[in-house]
Amino acid sequence: MGVRKQTLELATNKPLASLALHALMGSCLKSVMVVVNPEDPLDWLRADEGGASGVVVSSKASSIYVEACTDASHGMGHSIRHGLRALMSIEAELDAVVVALADQPFITSCMINELIYYWLEKPQLDYVATAVHDARDGAVVLMPPAILSSSMFEDLLQLEGEAGARKWFGSPRFKGYGLLAVDGAALIDVDTPEDYEHAKNHFLNSLPK
Repeated sequence: MGVRKQTLELATNKPLASLALHALMGSCLKSVMVVVNPEDPLDWLRADEGGASGVVVSSKASSIYVEACTDASHGMGHSIRHGLRALMSIEAELDAVVVALADQPFITSCMINELIYYWLEKPQLDYVATAVHDARDGAVVLMPPAILSSSMFEDLLQLEGEAGARKWFGSPRFKGYGLLAVDGAALIDVDTPEDYEHAKNHFLNSLPK
């Protein structure tokens, strides 16, 4: 993109990353760990959510933390690893984590809760990911947001580079399930200027008339 995506506005005072964060904040998650680049000024965080490293207030989640990952520029794997380590040091008993991406502005609290509820009913699963049908061939694709059980933590702590948890979706090493997204538009992600324009149009069209 050439710019820090988190600050891109879908509308006035609606920075991209804040929308995904609000979905997490409104879910039944106990804690939310926001992993950022050390150079991120955090100006995309709303004033009532804080903006400095540490605990962020005003949320249904009991605690929200902001963690700077010095290796963030080396790929998503480093950020996931860093965030998990930080969360494990704070939460004594961590059964699972939900991994979500800042550039998916249209995920909802309901989507997050559905993943959690499904896993709670089937705790033998190592993960429950969001599933969509590939527009090209109709194949089922698994992606974040996804809930990952503690049975995957050892592998998550070994992540490096751009590799995320998706590398294990479908692997015989782990047992998982893909929960089909009712609204495919909720999984729009912003990786290119064209994606950004598409996201802005979708956001404006979704506003109450």
